Amino acid sequence: MHMAARSSRLAVYVSAAGSGDIHVLRPHAPPLASGLADQPATKASWQTVQRLALGGAIMPMAFSPQRDRLYAVNRTAPFTVHTLAVDAHKGHLSLLGTSPLAGNMVYVSTSLDGRYLLTSSYGEDLIAVNAIEADGLVGPTLQVLNTPRQAHAICPAPDGQHVWVSCLGADQLLCYRLASAPQQTATPLSTEPVLRHACRAGSGPRHLAFHPNGRWLFLINELGGSVDGLALGEGSAPPSPLSHARILPPEISTEPWSAELRVSTNGQWLFTSDRRAATLSALRIDTTTGQLALVDCLQTEALPRSFALAPDGLTLFVASQDTGRLSVIDFDPEQGRMRLQSQLDCGTSPTWVEVIELPHAPSA
Repeated sequence: MHMAARSSRLAVYVSAAGSGDIHVLRPHAPPLASGLADQPATKASWQTVQRLALGGAIMPMAFSPQRDRLYAVNRTAPFTVHTLAVDAHKGHLSLLGTSPLAGNMVYVSTSLDGRYLLTSSYGEDLIAVNAIEADGLVGPTLQVLNTPRQAHAICPAPDGQHVWVSCLGADQLLCYRLASAPQQTATPLSTEPVLRHACRAGSGPRHLAFHPNGRWLFLINELGGSVDGLALGEGSAPPSPLSHARILPPEISTEPWSAELRVSTNGQWLFTSDRRAATLSALRIDTTTGQLALVDCLQTEALPRSFALAPDGLTLFVASQDTGRLSVIDFDPEQGRMRLQSQLDCGTSPTWVEVIELPHAPSA
């Protein structure tokens, strides 16, 4: 299959805190010459198809479950979230509305049913829940809960009935029960965590990701330069240790400042970034035991704070917060090796990357 055909429906979204905008990037391949349909595959190039200026410091982003809305948080006071419609053919964004948030939020996600917007504040030690209306617009703040120090990530569990929160400064994971009523409620989350999990002392749990099997949770440690795997218990039962791995090879002695992690949709690979070492790492996941093994570590441009993985697991998009460039990286899942494909500008101080496959082929 021609590479461009495989990639033609991808759309990459990069928020740039320094320039207050979102860059939308799409693949572009040169047309095939007449009669050469069987010629070797050609790599698609990438181009910016839209630069949406919103102002402020646009940072964390999250898609609705249907991928037809993108929620982008502005971390400049007054703190707000923009609801953006996603064109199903071209991937372009259009602003539908802007809503107030309960604080300066570093992370945003939605409940699996799309009824609630979930946010966390690192500086204010809190999490909040906003309603999401039927048209996808963010509604009023329904609930604000205090947390231990430096709440960072807030993510819905695969069961749709719980929400997990990492508290970097307290070395804790919290799990809240999420209301399962058919209508929105005024207090969607349990007012207290149904469980608290103590992480490694001084590790700084930052972001988390669930394995596709729904039973495992992986956590990147900002200060430890490592990943921990946990096996989730039934209901509110505490998780049990599953695996632990360093994300930097022994020859890199830099003090860790780890950032992002992503799990491939087939559950066989976990990717991580470290800002101070300027690296992207690929770790193989044993899908039977959950054990992790570092296979490759690729040097990137400075401060790779955020990256995203294409749904097919073959391409990564890594934003350098320092240089403002997006690196497109090929991944070979058989060998576990990464290779730089191309680079392009993506604004000033890019801090978040998301990628989706559009439901329709590009319009002519």
